[in-house]
Amino acid sequence: MNNIATGIEQLARMIETIFEDKLVASSLNRGQYAYLLYLFENEGANQYDISRDLFIDKTTVAKALKKLEETGYILRKTDQRDKRRVNVFLSKKGKSTYEEVKKASDEIQSIMGTNVHPDLVKELASLLEIFIQELDLKWCDIKSYKRDSSFSVASTQDMNMLKERHIYHFGPEEKLFIERFGQYVLNWIRYEQDEATGDLIANEVHFHQISDVIHNGMELIREFEQWYFSNYKGNIQIKILEGDIQRQKLLHKNQYLFRSCEKLDDQTYYYYEKKK
Repeated sequence: MNNIATGIEQLARMIETIFEDKLVASSLNRGQYAYLLYLFENEGANQYDISRDLFIDKTTVAKALKKLEETGYILRKTDQRDKRRVNVFLSKKGKSTYEEVKKASDEIQSIMGTNVHPDLVKELASLLEIFIQELDLKWCDIKSYKRDSSFSVASTQDMNMLKERHIYHFGPEEKLFIERFGQYVLNWIRYEQDEATGDLIANEVHFHQISDVIHNGMELIREFEQWYFSNYKGNIQIKILEGDIQRQKLLHKNQYLFRSCEKLDDQTYYYYEKKK
């Protein structure tokens, strides 16, 4: 099968059908299994948490929680520390039914792995986590979830997460200054320091598909400059491929000046500089 999206959709439909068959004696409706599985592991989560973690529209979550409360599976309580927050818990009935749902979930996973080597099952779990992270960004963009970003030098864990995708390769002296969205590395500047001059050389300014080079790039560049000029004395040089108009505009808007150019592997690169 060449179309991964279609294959995953088919897999999801089959799993849903098997869930329904195994839980036919319960009063749960289609799609309610996920809420019980989630709330058992995340007691006290609110509607926003559930929506984000299960990738279900907020309106749909609200309707589902109302139905689960009416049928006695969950309890909703106002958070004593924040009266605006309503926390969701499994009721006694919900916890009892969770055991049935968990048993069905384990049986489905067992069926999937009956004639498959355990290493392949483990590999699938890891790949699904990667693809979910990638699509999560687009999902949040479509659903207009607030983009709460943080900026910092990438940790070893951040670097390893990117390397796991097998398309990002970094030299031993290279580091990343990243924009983090939740636990995901969204945009970054790949850099290293020139030992002779002390200048920082940025070899790549990378943007995820959902990011706007100018709008999001302005914030990334400003945060990067503030971090660097607060900690180091050198200047910043950024390398841009010839013809990359968007990144050139971004640097011009941030008062970077053309410094030099060089040809590497039949490609011409421009260097732009900002002095402290």
